[in-house]
Amino acid sequence: ITRLLELSRPGSTFYMCAIGGLRLKLEPECITFCEKEIQRMGLLAGGTGIAPMIQIIRAYGHYARHDPRRLPPRQLNLIYAAEGVEDLAYMKILEHARDVIPNHFRFYVKLNQPPLGWTEGVGFVERQDVVKHLIYPPQQGDLVVMCGPPVFEAAMQKTLARLGFGKEQYYSFAGSDRVSAHL
Repeated sequence: ITRLLELSRPGSTFYMCAIGGLRLKLEPECITFCEKEIQRMGLLAGGTGIAPMIQIIRAYGHYARHDPRRLPPRQLNLIYAAEGVEDLAYMKILEHARDVIPNHFRFYVKLNQPPLGWTEGVGFVERQDVVKHLIYPPQQGDLVVMCGPPVFEAAMQKTLARLGFGKEQYYSFAGSDRVSAHL
C-alpha cells in the first residue's frame, strides 16, 4: 500500500476492500460460531494473515485464564506460514500466549526460505502439517479459521476438503463478505 500511495497524485481514485470479519461469541459456557458450539479451533495464517489471529488468540487466552477447567487441552492450535524469518510478526505475543495458557494453545511455524539452523517447518503448509499441528481428524464442533493471501486460503480450503472437513467447519477471511468503499 505504501508504494501505491507514493505513486498517487491529487485526484487519484482507489478501490479498497475491508474484510467483514469473523464473528465468534465467547460466552460463559462455550464459544460459538454461527450459533454452533465450537469444541476445537485451528488457525491457519499466511504472512500478514496473522493479525486477525492475534485478536482471536488474545480473546481466547482471556477466556481460558478465566476458567481453564471448562476447556479441553490443546483446543486452539495455529499454523503460521511466511516466506522468511524477517516476515514473522507477533512472535513474542505467540510465545507469551503459549507460556500463559500452555495446556490450551500451541503454534507451529513454516518458512519457505528458512535461515540456516531453522528447526521448524520448511516449505508450504501441507496435508501432514494440518494432521500433526492443527486439529485432526475433523469432528463436530471443529472450526478452522484461515487468513492470508487468496492463493494461500484457496490451497488451505482444498487441503481441508481432502482431509474431510466440511465447508461449514472453516472460515476464510478471503471468502467472507467484504465491505467495500471507493476513496
